[in-house]
Amino acid sequence: MPVVKTECDRRDRGGEITYTGVDPDGELRNCPDCGCEVAVDPEAGEALHVEKE
Repeated sequence: MPVVKTECDRRDRGGEITYTGVDPDGELRNCPDCGCEVAVDPEAGEALHVEKE
């Protein structure tokens, strides 16, 4: 299972977030810093916040 390390761009504080056990095809999770939903992409090595309307 892939590991993705990134930072939350919606918080002022720094620090790395580590998502472990990520599905190889990617998955949706909650950001532990801001609580928003993020799409974790192990191929790109990043987690992007998902906008809801």
